[in-house]
Amino acid sequence: MRRYTKPAVVVTALGTLGLTAFGSGAADAAGAADGNTGAESSTCVTAVSASRNHGTAQLNKRVMQRFTSEFLPTGDPASARRFISPDIVMHFGGRAQQGRDTYLGIVAANMKAFPDLKWTVEDMRAEGDTVAIRYTMTGTHEGPFAGAEGTGTKIHAESSAFYRLSHGKIVEERAQLDMLGILQQLGALPAA
Repeated sequence: MRRYTKPAVVVTALGTLGLTAFGSGAADAAGAADGNTGAESSTCVTAVSASRNHGTAQLNKRVMQRFTSEFLPTGDPASARRFISPDIVMHFGGRAQQGRDTYLGIVAANMKAFPDLKWTVEDMRAEGDTVAIRYTMTGTHEGPFAGAEGTGTKIHAESSAFYRLSHGKIVEERAQLDMLGILQQLGALPAA
């Protein structure tokens, strides 16, 4: 008898998931039809919403895993089109900037400054439409960066970024790079 309990629960959950797409009236009707009313129906819909949220988070996490392994090492514009919305909004260092071309310009400038630039993902967490990533950045300073000409210095810094995705593309990024640490390593600022 137990073998048949789980599939029935799955079918009920899938039915409720389908009904939630038509609004709360349909979900309430489903609750009344299966004997659940009020809070019980609400709880079922909430559980389905949480499940859908988890599914979205996992899909977004997979997109970001590909973004960090396929796009970040190369900065390839063709690859960027697969991952980055043309209207992306970026928040770096207290400034907001917009557009995939602007994003690609920043990536190109960083790769010129650090030709061997490498981003290593240390941790990645996803919830709903947002993926948080903690990176380690390493590279050799060969070109202009933040007003400092190339020094040949190897740098190591940490960065955190929150990416918001919609339909499998990054639509917003909020990043915080340890600029103080980088500028100290380059000798542009005195070390603490």
